[in-house]
Amino acid sequence: MAKSGNTMFAVLGVLTKGVYSGYDIKKHFSGSLHHFWSESYGQIYPALKELVAQGYAVEASTPNQTRGQKKYQITPEGMDHFREWLSAPIGALNYRDELLLKVFFATPQDREVIRGLFEHELGELTNAMEVYREQQRALITQKQSPEDLPMWMLTLNYGILSTEARLQWCKESIEWLNQQR
Repeated sequence: MAKSGNTMFAVLGVLTKGVYSGYDIKKHFSGSLHHFWSESYGQIYPALKELVAQGYAVEASTPNQTRGQKKYQITPEGMDHFREWLSAPIGALNYRDELLLKVFFATPQDREVIRGLFEHELGELTNAMEVYREQQRALITQKQSPEDLPMWMLTLNYGILSTEARLQWCKESIEWLNQQR
């Protein structure tokens, strides 16, 4: 039975877009995917090995392939397996938030430290929002729209809305902490 971890499906998802090396796949995770999903080389290469062993991907030869660099492509069975996963219900969200963890365990004596963390987060979120808006403008103004554009826009919209909500939470938290002085 094939492993059904999300790492394997994330790698398969990248392979649905083309023929890639492990290095190329990592670039996808460091690029547009990094806003909501990350995988390390230590996760990608074992997943590729397992995908090949299960017949969901194969090593592929490409014209400009660097010597020693393996490239992979999804098989029809891999595409079927990916589509099966895509249509399956989503499991429980494993959410981890270090800021929320620190706020939860802070005491009233930590108020200034926590306020500083919120202010730092506010700056980070403001920068992230600028990146999202720029990506949104770039996607909207593309001369040729890729067929995946509607799904990319939905994903980007999630990033914008969740960042707006977290920005609001940070602002309200700073205001509340300021009133507690």
